[in-house]
Amino acid sequence: MLAVHAHPGDESTATGGVLAHYARQGARTVVVTCTNGEFDDAPNGAVPGEVGHHPKAVAAHRRAELQAACDALGISDLELLGYHDSGLSGEVPEGGLCTIPVETAAGRLAALIEHYRPQVVVTHYSSHRDHMHVIRMAKLAVHRTGIPAKLYLTAKEGSTTIDISEVADVKRKALRCHASQQVHGAFAVQEHYFRALDTTDAPLPETDLFAGITGHGPDLPRW
Repeated sequence: MLAVHAHPGDESTATGGVLAHYARQGARTVVVTCTNGEFDDAPNGAVPGEVGHHPKAVAAHRRAELQAACDALGISDLELLGYHDSGLSGEVPEGGLCTIPVETAAGRLAALIEHYRPQVVVTHYSSHRDHMHVIRMAKLAVHRTGIPAKLYLTAKEGSTTIDISEVADVKRKALRCHASQQVHGAFAVQEHYFRALDTTDAPLPETDLFAGITGHGPDLPRW
């Protein structure tokens, strides 16, 4: 499974449950983080533009938090694309992710898909401009490579629902790793997904992101 996200922290808040769930089952789990998170809050609470907010220092701190969260989730591989965070609003900085031609960014993601050859790709849906760009990247990269059998987007509710109750403690630990962002609030013990691409004809509703994939089973490795 390969999860592609815009910012450090998205992997835990959006898909932390399924990543921990499938890692515990023995699947290889890959996280691709597209930006450095320069426009996140600083560890001292300073927000972008305030005294005490230094983007390069914030980025370094967020990378460390990201690595700790991935370790907590049992992530097999972490890939950093290193684009600049575009911010929530206003002028986008030079090199901001959403200014990168989708074909260019998707090409880098496609190379990772060709390397890891995931059966399932998941990404985080929201109206944030970087998140929307990541969705476009993921769709194009999956289409170009033809490797993943399924592509999922996170959803508030959907026809694909994964029970994460057995790994709720793991997700909670990963969220605590992102202490500078204060994202460790309550969360549901189910994660919902919208199936954006499927080559398996697996019936809906689903309770397994790998449903319908040839060779899928508890005694076989899943990638």
